[in-house]
Amino acid sequence: MREEHQIRGRLSFGVFELDLRAGELRKHGLRVRLQEQPFQVLATLTEHPGEVVTREELQKKLWPADTFVDFDHGLNKAISKIREALRDSAESPRFVETVARRGYRFLAEVKVADAATVRSPELAFLPHHKAEVGDRPDLAGKAAMPKHLLSSLAWKISASVLLLLVASLAAWKFHSWNRPPLVIRSLAVLPLESRSSDASQDYFAD
Repeated sequence: MREEHQIRGRLSFGVFELDLRAGELRKHGLRVRLQEQPFQVLATLTEHPGEVVTREELQKKLWPADTFVDFDHGLNKAISKIREALRDSAESPRFVETVARRGYRFLAEVKVADAATVRSPELAFLPHHKAEVGDRPDLAGKAAMPKHLLSSLAWKISASVLLLLVASLAAWKFHSWNRPPLVIRSLAVLPLESRSSDASQDYFAD
């Protein structure tokens, strides 16, 4: 039984990109015109690359039972539109291969980019599912790690600067204590000059 899941994102194969959210097919970044029904068929095929998707599966998914249409004609026309958009050939297919009396197979390698997977509640997430950081304790720890390292580095720098200041102060004190005391060996007395206009005060200068 085929696993029930749908990828809602961007799928790339060759030079093409299938945007499942926007419902657009692009080639080298340029939009390629593709109608809704062929787009849905292509999306279903690319979600199961290398697998045979039967005509019955396509009918149940894209043409509900209460829809009164010529299913065979509609599917054949959708496949034709897909091959026209992809420049593919039924005789030598590069993308969509017809499996006689069964269905179709997508041949090219499909890469998933920016995908969100929607599946039944009882099924586990696909490996491509991206968990939020809050849901993964190990990721939360890694996110907090740079902040912790930055705080530790700032503390180490502050401690180093403080240690350098203390060492400089200790060296200055040590140098001051070891300096020999200043000894006065002589005293010079210069001649004094009387600034008074009173001649009787000259003896003070002498």
